Amino acid sequence: MVESSEGLIDRLWNVLSSMKLGLTLLGVIAFVAGIGTLIPQSEQDPEKAKAVGQLWQTLGFTHLYNTVGFRLLLGLLCINLIVCTIQRLRGIYHRTFKLTPPSSLARVPQKNRMEVQGELAPLRESVQQVLKQKGYRFTLSSLTDPWSFIAVKHRLGNWGSLITHLSFVVLVIGALLGSALGFKGYLMEGAGSTIPIQAIQLSKGTVSETFSVRINSAEDRMLANGERDNWYTDLSVLENGQEVARNTLSVNHPFVYKGITFYQASFSKGAHFSVDMNGQIIPVVLQDQGQSYFQAPGTDLYLVTSIDPSSSAQKPGVLYQVYKGNGAEPIQSGKLTSQQTIDVQGKYKLTLEGLVGFTGLQVKKDPGVAVIWLGCALLLGGLLLAFYWQPVVISGIIQAENGIKGTLSVGALSGKVTVSTREALEQFVSSVTNRMR
Repeated sequence: MVESSEGLIDRLWNVLSSMKLGLTLLGVIAFVAGIGTLIPQSEQDPEKAKAVGQLWQTLGFTHLYNTVGFRLLLGLLCINLIVCTIQRLRGIYHRTFKLTPPSSLARVPQKNRMEVQGELAPLRESVQQVLKQKGYRFTLSSLTDPWSFIAVKHRLGNWGSLITHLSFVVLVIGALLGSALGFKGYLMEGAGSTIPIQAIQLSKGTVSETFSVRINSAEDRMLANGERDNWYTDLSVLENGQEVARNTLSVNHPFVYKGITFYQASFSKGAHFSVDMNGQIIPVVLQDQGQSYFQAPGTDLYLVTSIDPSSSAQKPGVLYQVYKGNGAEPIQSGKLTSQQTIDVQGKYKLTLEGLVGFTGLQVKKDPGVAVIWLGCALLLGGLLLAFYWQPVVISGIIQAENGIKGTLSVGALSGKVTVSTREALEQFVSSVTNRMR
């Protein structure tokens, strides 16, 4: 039973460390991602995603990147990369820190090999001096006959490919964190409104935080020459009814609180009203062009408004319509100026307090962002090490002839870039030869 379990573990390890598995997973992920670019995704374009056939929506084609299957593919790819990394770790560590001098001529690299002849003592001294001069880290054999050495330069380059593989693991983990623990949403509210963060319209994820945000003001500022300056939102964060943070955000200047980022996305005009229902005053903020409405409590009356195009900042005014039930035609309409009060169907009195701005904010939490940035840094570092810091390993052995002279056989490990290692070997031999003269 023990042998059977060990055999199963070995087979599983072989499968997970297979390059074929990694390439297959990459191919499947690329295919799924291709489908995601053809079919509208609810996270990017909710309206177009709703227009896709119900069958495809049910099968998850409109939210591919949040499906369990896609996350499973990413998880398997992550495991494959980790296992491959672990499998290569020992060899890379040995090539970096545990190189040993050759014990015989057969252990000197055969492909890139050269010879230098000379007297034993000067030859050994020249080899060590050249290695130091050229910045090699080297180890000498403890024996004097045969005397041998191994030297390495740019040894950290051995880690380039491993770090590159590791960066993909980190990127996958960052993507999974953002997908599983993050959320993305939108809110459009007028100045003076207070909104629980859990009440925003979500396009993906869920909100676990419980604080609220208050829109203190929303402005569409213009420059003196008539050009638009920017949209500005004065935003407060409330916890247990108390303000704990406040900031003004604008386009390209977001506000971050506890890992949640608020981005200025849009702006609209609106109006602030007071509704008097039997002495109870209800503040109401409605967006321009009927984008929001007010239903008086206990009635089937619906109020929509739009900014009066003939009004000005000094004399603001709105046009209003009152609808009853599902009626298509208004039962009451007209124009309302600042501080004017009207009676609405004998149910309540409506007073225009003034015009206000409506701010559109994108709200996003992505705990994987920092991890993804780390993955990008590792990827860049790994590629730089792999392509621009190629390790050079030179080893050699001196075979004595009559105790006075000897022959240095020296070779370089070719690695992936044979031209550069051959040049390094030739430069080393040339320097040793020159010192011997």
